Amino acid sequence: MNVLKVGGMSCGACVRHVNEALQSLAGVERVEVDLATGIARVQGSADSASLVAALDEAGYPAEVTTDSSAPTPRKTGCGCGCN
Repeated sequence: MNVLKVGGMSCGACVRHVNEALQSLAGVERVEVDLATGIARVQGSADSASLVAALDEAGYPAEVTTDSSAPTPRKTGCGCGCN
């Protein structure tokens, strides 16, 4: 399982966009995105670099972590453009 800290999420639409960006990758079997913690857990064979690249392309900065309680990377504004 890959655990990613995802920045830029501030609403349910952001969670949906992150989920869709990750689910679109080959090898992704299951995605769980937690808005409150900014953590995405991804099961499957997709490599972490591909996961981070997909999120970056979708407008959400991300980094791989082993600490699911770590603070999330921040950026100004919401990745989905709702604010």
